[in-house]
Amino acid sequence: MFERKKYKSFALQQLKNRWTVPVLITLITTVILEIFNIPAVIRMLRNPDFIDLLNSDITDIYSYYESYSRITNESSPLLSRLITAVVTGILDMAGINVYLKMSRSPEKVSMGYFFEGFNLWARALLATLWKYLWVFLWSLLFLIPGIIKSIAYSQMFYILNEYENVSVTKAMRISMLITNGHKWDLFVTHLSFIGWAILCCFTMGIGFFWLEPYINMTLTNAYHAMMKEALVSGKLRPEDLTE
Repeated sequence: MFERKKYKSFALQQLKNRWTVPVLITLITTVILEIFNIPAVIRMLRNPDFIDLLNSDITDIYSYYESYSRITNESSPLLSRLITAVVTGILDMAGINVYLKMSRSPEKVSMGYFFEGFNLWARALLATLWKYLWVFLWSLLFLIPGIIKSIAYSQMFYILNEYENVSVTKAMRISMLITNGHKWDLFVTHLSFIGWAILCCFTMGIGFFWLEPYINMTLTNAYHAMMKEALVSGKLRPEDLTE
């Protein structure tokens, strides 16, 4: 049983008095990834449409920047997108290391857990490329199959972080197994944060530094629940996670 409201409520309890590290992680991750947007920002600043916006409301400027960055990234060379995806994957793996620690204990966490997560950079790199390849192949059929498979593979990094003996290919298979019957639930869980995301846009994006930890903590709780369900039902055996 997938209890989305329970996972979200529990996430807020887990983050209470422990927001600092997750917010810092979000800030660091954002700054690193925005470095890849510098060429796009330079082109945007030279764009006549942007110059005309300088006297507009700050939210209009922020919305234009978001749209321009997204379009530029989608039209960038494949190699550039791959590099960005790999860097994002490594940062995500480091962040997941923190959220898993927070989900297991009420004790305060330190930035050391984030930096510790970078030791898994090789697994993150391989997992990102393997996932990217299969999502791309499924997307060739149509957009929807690509989205479905992306959700099916979404638990790979949690599994690779928790179980050091599980290979990347096996992590993908396990992720597909535990998300079976819950892909729509995960999709709706992401959609349930849209209201907060809209409100964050009116803060020039600053609110996202708190929204991201909320989302990630919720998804971590969902991962634990799906893994437990798979083990209890017998779909997944404990030895599958140690071999």
